[in-house]
Amino acid sequence: MVSLLRQTRSALSASYVLERDGAPVCTAELPFRLLNPSLQILRGGGVWASLEASAGESIRRTDPDGSWRRSPFAVRDGAGQPIGRLCRRRVGSFFSQYQYMELSLYRAVLQMYEVGLGREGMKYPVYDGARQLALVEKSPVVCNNLDEYWIYSFDEFGEFASLLLSLYVDVLSYRNAGEYAVRKKETRYVWTRKKEVLEKYDPAFRARCEGGMR
Repeated sequence: MVSLLRQTRSALSASYVLERDGAPVCTAELPFRLLNPSLQILRGGGVWASLEASAGESIRRTDPDGSWRRSPFAVRDGAGQPIGRLCRRRVGSFFSQYQYMELSLYRAVLQMYEVGLGREGMKYPVYDGARQLALVEKSPVVCNNLDEYWIYSFDEFGEFASLLLSLYVDVLSYRNAGEYAVRKKETRYVWTRKKEVLEKYDPAFRARCEGGMR
């Protein structure tokens, strides 16, 4: 499966649309808030899911193994019932550490890694343990603050998880709240050096999704 999460508005608030084969699957709205952003995903005329910053939790939480989590968001279904949680997690020692995004969704615990390949853009492989479920790609070139995320997945669960993770990344890393942009072009190159993270990116995964092969 191949889909595109496309930002359609970037100002005080933000809007997105997820498209598959050129047809809209759902939209998302991020109202302007200085603190505790909350984002709704809309489908079929109603709320499909939501992401909400967890104001009741500490910004940083240390686990017994020494790793820590920050920027927690709650994931809820259309009825407002909790179905998961998102956070950034840092692992490793002081001299050899790296971060990734963690998504607990239903019974699964998924990991998304940030791999910067310079002119090739950002690659965000999504894993369920040792098994890769999806890949999100982001170009290093952005026009008018409207970010785009190509999602390559095997099924709708992988697509939905990647949608949640992509919106989470956009809110935390690429949000330009309050900035109006016209005829703006920005290029950002990022290179990942950490071997443990680089190894998470499989260049052949995208072709398998495009060809419908696992």
